[in-house]
Amino acid sequence: MTYAIEVHNLSKAFNEQAVLSNINFKIKEGEIVALLGKNGAGKTTLIRLLNDLLSKDTGTVKIFGQSKPNRNLIGVMPQKSIILDRVKVKEAVNLARSFYKSPMPFDKLVELANIGALLDKYTDKLSGGQLKRVSFAIVMAGNPKLVFLDEPTAGMDVEARNEFWQKINGFKKLGTTFLITSHYPEELEKVAGRYLIINNHRLVFDGSLEQMKKQNQTVKVSFVSQLEKVSFVNLPAVVDINENNNHYVLKVNGLNAFLPSFIKYLNQVENLEISQSNLENLMKKWMED
Repeated sequence: MTYAIEVHNLSKAFNEQAVLSNINFKIKEGEIVALLGKNGAGKTTLIRLLNDLLSKDTGTVKIFGQSKPNRNLIGVMPQKSIILDRVKVKEAVNLARSFYKSPMPFDKLVELANIGALLDKYTDKLSGGQLKRVSFAIVMAGNPKLVFLDEPTAGMDVEARNEFWQKINGFKKLGTTFLITSHYPEELEKVAGRYLIINNHRLVFDGSLEQMKKQNQTVKVSFVSQLEKVSFVNLPAVVDINENNNHYVLKVNGLNAFLPSFIKYLNQVENLEISQSNLENLMKKWMED
């Protein structure tokens, strides 16, 4: 099997300070993978290493089985959008298309990035969100098989972000591979099938959201009750209790162990809600120092 990305024992340090240590993973063609970590965790450094834009200290990287990435197969959208003075959007997009043997048709790029209304505007006059949309068109100009998106929706409004992720979902059918970083975990849940989490310069998690949930069984149980707090303190699996004006929020580490003992209080509680942690809360476990 040829993987889109293969990383083996990859390490990088700056000024003898480790940034990435012994990183190992493989990404199959067609996967949409989220790369997560705190600011400064090494996400952008990893993307630069994968694209051969930075020299590695140790380890190997292969893109579609090759040590040197084929630029015609790859698109990279960096955190900071590139601004070209006195260059119109349509000129920038066509310039990007000219670099590739088989570029995506111009009209398709315009529709994909929703930049029809921006074509005659100068790139240095665009807002942050508009620049991101233009950057996406430029990234997709070569019709890449592998796309790196580094904070792609920063600066976009909510409507534009939702539309962007819908477009990314559409590429699943085409087999395009994406590696994405974002400060909006709730958005990644809509598109990513797999998550890589970096903490303390190491890859600490590699798996699906369901696997992440299985490794963290904590759920939130909230309700209103006139009962005293002491009634719930010693229930099995309860790890934390907050109470405010008879409104309780319990953190429970294992719902199956908790529920049998809690059932006897059901006729004395109201507005009962039981919710599993979302991606943002699950991430916190893996990012603890």
